[in-house]
Amino acid sequence: MYILDTDHLSLIQRNGQEGKRILARLSALENPAISVTVITYEEQVRGRLNLVSKAKTLDERIRAYVGLQQISTDYRLITVIAFGSAAALEHERLRKAYPRLGNMDLKIAAIALVNNATLLTRNYSDFGQITELTTEDWSVI
Repeated sequence: MYILDTDHLSLIQRNGQEGKRILARLSALENPAISVTVITYEEQVRGRLNLVSKAKTLDERIRAYVGLQQISTDYRLITVIAFGSAAALEHERLRKAYPRLGNMDLKIAAIALVNNATLLTRNYSDFGQITELTTEDWSVI
């Protein structure tokens, strides 16, 4: 199973070269199990809601709401993995083991670990510290 970190999903959503590389790798897999975490959903929705609340002009508000609606559409097309009891317990263990890492990253890592998944991310500086976590960066050649 592969889990897209927020950065990899955002690259796909922006439809640039890096996102196209990720999609090409995904399409080359036979029956890939690709998902995101509810934490990524939270991060993206919070980001979009922040843009809505900060919009000052009519055009900014319209763009902000278009982006928010696009998130809704995107998440209908991909499996979202929950932050359940096993992930919550793993998260607590990771917080003690890696106190300097961000809480959201630790939640994503916990979900990946309890699901025995490979996390697709560019964030090696943080996720790379978690020795038991398997990560790959598909945004590069």
